[in-house]
Amino acid sequence: MKKYVLFLMAVFALLGGLKAQDVEVEGKVKSTDVQVGKPFTLNLSLKVPYGWFVEWNDFTTDTLSEQLDIIKRSDVERTADADSNVIVKQQLTLMTFDTGQVQVPPIALKYARSFDDANRLKAYTAPIDLYSTTIAVDTTLAYKPIVEPIAAPVQMKEVFPWILAVLLLALAAFGIWYWRRHRKTKVDADGNIVRGPVIPPYDKAVGDLETLRQQKLWQSGKVKEYYSSLTDIAREYIEGQFGVNAVEMTTDDILEEIKPLHFSQETYDKLKDTMEVADLVKFAKYSSSNLESENAMNSMTEFVNESFAHYQATMSPSASSQMEGADRETQSATMKEEVKDV
Repeated sequence: MKKYVLFLMAVFALLGGLKAQDVEVEGKVKSTDVQVGKPFTLNLSLKVPYGWFVEWNDFTTDTLSEQLDIIKRSDVERTADADSNVIVKQQLTLMTFDTGQVQVPPIALKYARSFDDANRLKAYTAPIDLYSTTIAVDTTLAYKPIVEPIAAPVQMKEVFPWILAVLLLALAAFGIWYWRRHRKTKVDADGNIVRGPVIPPYDKAVGDLETLRQQKLWQSGKVKEYYSSLTDIAREYIEGQFGVNAVEMTTDDILEEIKPLHFSQETYDKLKDTMEVADLVKFAKYSSSNLESENAMNSMTEFVNESFAHYQATMSPSASSQMEGADRETQSATMKEEVKDV
């Protein structure tokens, strides 16, 4: 029954050729002997007159039949011959896993006299009988062990990331070594950090005020930046010199915390007036006059000088220790004189 159906399809293909004598369809393979699991190529071609429309089979499935799998599809090529015919070609790479008789079924390729012609005609390729065999095994040979995996050659793209990582690590190690060797912070023989000279809070404040004065911020219209820098200098000085956490405090808190230091009222007011004007400028959009801005610098400079002088006179630990040492020397001298008299 199957052969009868194939015979009728072949007859219809011949009849189609009679209706359109200029149409030729072909399907062929290089050899009808194939091996199980080994790909082979089926060449398809359809020749039609120039200007005719070909509706090529797109072979969307992965199988051509129950026995044949489609492994690969080439691009569809269109060429012209010397007789003004258009030849459409495509290659299908097929594979079978059956043994014995395997058949490439007829393949229908559609065409029409024009694109607008609704009458689509079909041309069928002739069936191709194949014979599929397995790989011959020589049973007379001795069994051999399984071949070990073959090591693939190392490629540069596999090694390059490791080389780059090693270079980066080496560069990082060199950078750390160089930094430790040339950094300003030095280490003594016991591994302790030898720190450079620390600028006393008073000296730092005086230097910062002079730098701020030379920048002439308020003269160039940067009034807010001027007062911010001025109050920052004051906060750092108070914190470094008197141990008050002024950097994190508001103006009112600072003024309250320094009262136990017993500055003179004039010294206290110089800081108070300058800080309050600065707060108005920074937070209340107050426009200070040129005179106020200039007086703020003078008042802050005087506060730093006067408060430091007060600190040296009354609160300096070194001054207290010197006084205690002098008292001890006086007492010792008195005792020696008393001993001599006795």
